[in-house]
Amino acid sequence: IWLHGKSRPRACDPVFAVWTAAGHLSPDITWQRIEKAMEVGEWRLARYLGRTLTPADQVWLERWISLYRAPVKARGKAAFSTSHPYRETMLSQAVRRQARWDGLKALELWQDIKPRYPFNADQIQHVEHYIVRNLVRTPGDEAYAFVRGVAVGDGDLKVHEARIHAALLREDWPQVIRWIAALPRDERDSERWAYWLARGLEANGDAVAARALYAQAARERSYYGFLAADRIGGDYQLEHVETPATAELVNQVADLDAVKRAAELFALERWVDARREWRWATADLDTQKLKAAAKLAEQRGWHDQAIFTLAKTGYWDDLELRFPMAYADLVEANANLHDIDIAWVCAVLRQESAFMDDARSHAGAMGLMQLMPATARSVARQMLKRKPPRRKELFEPDTNIALGSAYLKQMKGELGDSAVLATAAYNAGPHRVTRWLPERTLPADIWIELLPFDETRGYLRRVLAYTVIYEKRLGRTPTRLQARLHPVPPDLGLLGSAKAAQQTAKSAS
Repeated sequence: IWLHGKSRPRACDPVFAVWTAAGHLSPDITWQRIEKAMEVGEWRLARYLGRTLTPADQVWLERWISLYRAPVKARGKAAFSTSHPYRETMLSQAVRRQARWDGLKALELWQDIKPRYPFNADQIQHVEHYIVRNLVRTPGDEAYAFVRGVAVGDGDLKVHEARIHAALLREDWPQVIRWIAALPRDERDSERWAYWLARGLEANGDAVAARALYAQAARERSYYGFLAADRIGGDYQLEHVETPATAELVNQVADLDAVKRAAELFALERWVDARREWRWATADLDTQKLKAAAKLAEQRGWHDQAIFTLAKTGYWDDLELRFPMAYADLVEANANLHDIDIAWVCAVLRQESAFMDDARSHAGAMGLMQLMPATARSVARQMLKRKPPRRKELFEPDTNIALGSAYLKQMKGELGDSAVLATAAYNAGPHRVTRWLPERTLPADIWIELLPFDETRGYLRRVLAYTVIYEKRLGRTPTRLQARLHPVPPDLGLLGSAKAAQQTAKSAS
């Protein structure tokens, strides 16, 4: 039987009623579904499901709900002194829930209760791996000792990554090297871990091996590739090679009926219908025709579909198609107005919407630079001294780019004039970025690697790499990425000192 942790649609109720009346609902099945519900935080559903349990079992269910609300209650010896088939499940889940808020407190709770109850091997591994993943940014010997003591198997990639991050926080390079070596081979050979292994080897004095790895990573046109090139003074891989698609093949694709329909819908600005038709039209095209379709979309100024269609082919060398210069005049005017980097604004715009005018996120962000309406109103009043925009105005390129550029300027000003911190704040919010400042000054590449949100970490890497590419597209010599990555101090007031120290070290070398 397949069980779900969330409430099912009402249409399922008659089926459940017949199934229950036939005697299939047992206490064991009820507990299994309660476990799934509690795992996803649906404690109200769990309480509802428990109405068929015995009074004694309902007492245990209430204890579980109480643990969900206050995991520290797992320390209570009296409440859990008697055995129950789900007692260890309840307690281990409570520790994991505590770890979401505070890894160190979860560790203390686990060390208190682990000796008292017969947790099975899977429960112990699940809890301890979860704690490790939530101790990444926790300084101190106790946390690090626990991380070092937990066994990690080949399949536990998140835990592998977490303990490498814990070593990076401390710049414990010998441990970084050992733990990267313990990664599964396909993961270990990625440009990301090649870069960090090279950093470790370099710090350990093995310059020859480090340089070989940097040279390998520097072949990539990416965040890690650019960082690696910086470490050895190498050139960035920024070669542009136009998408190989003949004019004849482009015309063949243009003559497809579905492509013609998509083009008409696009011309009528029926964006959603146009994209739906385009996806249907290109769904069964082979690689060569997809490249031709991407070229066609580019020729017609449909930049988002050109980017997404080419991405399906795995062809990454057409920098002009993948990184358009649409709205260049608007971007330049607003960047100059706020004295911020034009390439940076282009990179943020490319990452946020891929030049989709009517982009709208699930969270409600709108337009080319994906602005939340409340943020747009605040920026309009505070930064631009203008009337707050109506929601539909956020889909207008001139309004959206003006507000997005002003917001970047605001974030940069609030966060020590750091484009790195401002970029992270554009994605995750300035309140989070200030919480993520380290307890001691860290190299920026380490600080970025340790960001607790996967989305923000990936976002920041891409925007930094895209900024380099857009400088190239603007006809400039790209600024070295290391020049943008100033050390991140524990206090924003120290950021200027950190920049100065980096500049002094650079001059001395």
